[in-house]
Amino acid sequence: MDRIAIISDIHGNLAALEAALKDIEARGISHIYCLGDLAGKGPLSSECIDLCKARCEVIVRGNWDDGLSDIQPENDHVTWQQGRIGQARLEYMKALPNTHDFVMSGKRIRLLHASHISEHHRVHQNAEYDVHLEMFQNTPFTGEDAPLPDIVGYGDIHAAYMNQLYREHKTLFNAGSVGNPLDIPLASYVILNGNYSSEDTAPFSLEFVRLPYDIDLAVKQAHESGMPGAETYEIELRTSVYRGRQNAQRR
Repeated sequence: MDRIAIISDIHGNLAALEAALKDIEARGISHIYCLGDLAGKGPLSSECIDLCKARCEVIVRGNWDDGLSDIQPENDHVTWQQGRIGQARLEYMKALPNTHDFVMSGKRIRLLHASHISEHHRVHQNAEYDVHLEMFQNTPFTGEDAPLPDIVGYGDIHAAYMNQLYREHKTLFNAGSVGNPLDIPLASYVILNGNYSSEDTAPFSLEFVRLPYDIDLAVKQAHESGMPGAETYEIELRTSVYRGRQNAQRR
């Protein structure tokens, strides 16, 4: 049986990324796919981009990966990140693919950052059933001629979950965030278990992993780097703020 680790939303948090990679290696998993947002928010974006590029077989483009390439001189944090990352890495992230499709144990799996619409179109855990079902559609962003997926995995919202769309026998999962989890202050990633590239129906499982990492180190690196917004970043790393954000969106 093959195993694939799905990581997402690293956001320049090298301490969390290194902890996740160490855990993945300790489990004997050699295949790592990344759902984007390598950079931004945290202080060590360049290091995280380079490490993901070296260790991940597949990386799809996240909204920060795309957005950091835009010139936003009014945003101090973005300007600071752009200066640290450099033009070559910005161009690399901008050119990352929209999605990645593959087959495992007879199931068609599609990985993307935020949704089937774009890397900037957000779908939350508490969205309506039909909104979640739409994630399995083909669009210009995903490629309109590709076989429809049975399983869709995404990141973006920094909150891990799985939803079984029972009427259509579809599975939607979110890998959470390695570097900026907003549901539980533990790094999160997913392991897929099955027979890679096999069209034959076979055992398949999906496992969520939560692991501690050195938050104090990540916070120290943010403050010592002089990164704009380091105080807000520290709050996000130390607390669970996703539920509050969801409630605020309802109002």
